[in-house]
Amino acid sequence: MSKGRLLLIGANRLFREGLGHVLANEDMTIAAQVADLSEVPPILRSTGPSANLILYDQSDNSVQDFHALKEITQEFTRVGIVILAGRLDQAGLDLAVASGARGFLPKSISGAALKLSLELVLLGENLFAAPALPARERPMMAEPLVATETRPLRAALSPRERAVLECLELGLTNKTIARNLDMTEATVKVHLKSVLRKINAGNRTQAAVWAMNDRASSLSVSS
Repeated sequence: MSKGRLLLIGANRLFREGLGHVLANEDMTIAAQVADLSEVPPILRSTGPSANLILYDQSDNSVQDFHALKEITQEFTRVGIVILAGRLDQAGLDLAVASGARGFLPKSISGAALKLSLELVLLGENLFAAPALPARERPMMAEPLVATETRPLRAALSPRERAVLECLELGLTNKTIARNLDMTEATVKVHLKSVLRKINAGNRTQAAVWAMNDRASSLSVSS
């Protein structure tokens, strides 16, 4: 196994330092510790190969996290990212996979299990802890909820629907969207329902992922 050079990211300094003490050994060194994802690209650009694995303590804004994580995985393709989540839910799992992360694990994981998980990621494995579903709900899952590709539109979005979609991409609530676009929350819900139907999305998180991928596709075509 190649030696792990770990970059720890998280707003809580004590949590980062604790992880550093738990994980550091002869096979795993701590290359750096930072508080925010925005600090990662400059570090990786300046230090080159000094970090080959990122362990990220997920924040409360998973949509903004998605933007930053996807940019990192696209620019630094050889650096694996493992996300530590405070809660395992389908929306977080969808965003983790779509961002290009190599792992999605619960923050409640033991130190020994986390070490083993990181070693497996360094060996090329992907580790995603799926949310536990009651048995009675599993047959209802007709297809996976992960939205990694831009699906074709069923119908063109209106200007207001496009504006609502852009707000979803920023992770805004219905109340905030209504205030920003000068409409009622009931109207926002109507537009949101129409947007989900037109882009074949099952929820607002998938809609945000769709919007991000659609924007990236448009930029690549125009360039």
